[in-house]
Amino acid sequence: MRLIFSAVCALIAAQTALSFSAVSHAELAAEIPPKTEYCTAVEEVFDYLTGERGGFFEGLEFGQSDWAAYCAARLGGEYAEGSEDYAESVRAAVSELSMQSFVPPTELQRAAVVLSGFGECPAELIGAAAYNNTDLDKQGLNAWIWALVAANCAGAEHEGVNTRESLAEHIISAALPDGGFTLRGEKADCDITAAAIYALAPLDTPAAKEALGAALDCLTDMQLESGGFSSMGKENCESSAQAIIAFTAAGYDTNDSRVSRALSAMLEYRREQGFAHTLDGKTNGVATVQALQALTALRLRERGERLFEPSKEDTGAPLADTHEKSPTAETEESAGILPPENTELSGFAVTVIISAALGAVGLAGIIVGALRRGKAVVAVSAVILAAAGGVWLLDIRSPSEYYSESVAGDMRVTVGADCLAALAVMDRIDEGVNPVSVIPEDGVVIAECTVSAEEGASAFDALVAAAREQRVAVDYVGSFYGVYVRGIGHIYEFGFGDMSGWLYTVNGESPDVSSGEYILSEGDRVEFTYTVG
Repeated sequence: MRLIFSAVCALIAAQTALSFSAVSHAELAAEIPPKTEYCTAVEEVFDYLTGERGGFFEGLEFGQSDWAAYCAARLGGEYAEGSEDYAESVRAAVSELSMQSFVPPTELQRAAVVLSGFGECPAELIGAAAYNNTDLDKQGLNAWIWALVAANCAGAEHEGVNTRESLAEHIISAALPDGGFTLRGEKADCDITAAAIYALAPLDTPAAKEALGAALDCLTDMQLESGGFSSMGKENCESSAQAIIAFTAAGYDTNDSRVSRALSAMLEYRREQGFAHTLDGKTNGVATVQALQALTALRLRERGERLFEPSKEDTGAPLADTHEKSPTAETEESAGILPPENTELSGFAVTVIISAALGAVGLAGIIVGALRRGKAVVAVSAVILAAAGGVWLLDIRSPSEYYSESVAGDMRVTVGADCLAALAVMDRIDEGVNPVSVIPEDGVVIAECTVSAEEGASAFDALVAAAREQRVAVDYVGSFYGVYVRGIGHIYEFGFGDMSGWLYTVNGESPDVSSGEYILSEGDRVEFTYTVG
């Protein structure tokens, strides 16, 4: 199959070379990367994401690599082989977590878009993600954009408080004078402008077409001499990828100089495995997946399709028991919510109980088997009896024992966390997200302390170490894309408006990677701060 695929790519490249002969060098402004090159890059990315597994979807569950899974589903063929269990895990996760009191809208939208890649359009989930979601303002413009993307992927209009047109109108109202878009400030941002473009591109209304044209002009003006794009003042792989997705959504392909130049620039970040965030960086999970999205968008453009649109085979399958507020699209892992100390069993006590129960069952089985001369019963009981002893080899700990454990290591770093900014705007608190009772009177969530860390420890590792010492819960989402801290001390994102949440600095500076990817050095000072705007 791979050999056939490579041969097809080579044929496409030959045909493309002939068709380009009539295009002037000035129009292209840059050499178009051979299609064989970016076809091969798609294979390399999937091989990298597959790792030691037998296939990309083998053992993959919702929340681990959802956007890559979406790309595989849209590409189809061998890339989508074995996806049935993953798609089922998406449905199961949505159903199980659908009763949460609050779920960030973008997480619902991710689930809806991903399922659409598998040809499904569950009305309940699309409604929760876009048409009936009244929480979009809690995440700002980004949530409105992805609500429209989800609605576009659903294919059919659904009844609700929002429509595709009203979602588009809200997005258009946020346009800057130059036609671009941003989450904050007055200067257009490449990534958010690109997202607005691929959200608006499928709409056929005059207002959407006008806004789309202005946004495309703005994005074109952002293109650097290198052909790449930057965000937050730094040229990077992801911004070039987003621009490619936007241009292809608007109907352009590598015959357009903007697309060919952006593609050449993005391929400069290509590594032996995956893509890097910056030109001098190493392979980065987020950069790799967004590059894959761009490469997939280019492949789909050849078929006359957009990256974000309904799959050709839409089953319209319902999603059972899906509530309006549904689950996150990333695997949630929590450092835990500690129960009162007087209600929990120690790890030793739990081990004793389990060992005693297994021992009693095993001993009883041996006695019964011996009396009835049942060799099979005796054999099974012996295994159970052995398991009773094996339990003592396990490291079973209660939550409080886990949190009180100190981290060994020769490196010392300082860690602290505060929500001082929230104290000044308590009138804005959303008690559905953060009850007033969880906000400390002095704003200190984790008192500044020095913790031990091993060489290679991340800023997130230091946070968890400090949280253990001070018995503070840390709630985060983790996946292939990195670690994102949602809450510390039960104080969560969006509790004080759509731009509120946890940020971190190291030695007073804000790194451009997640806290799980920033590697600390001796004496570093890590501060997690809750921002409200």
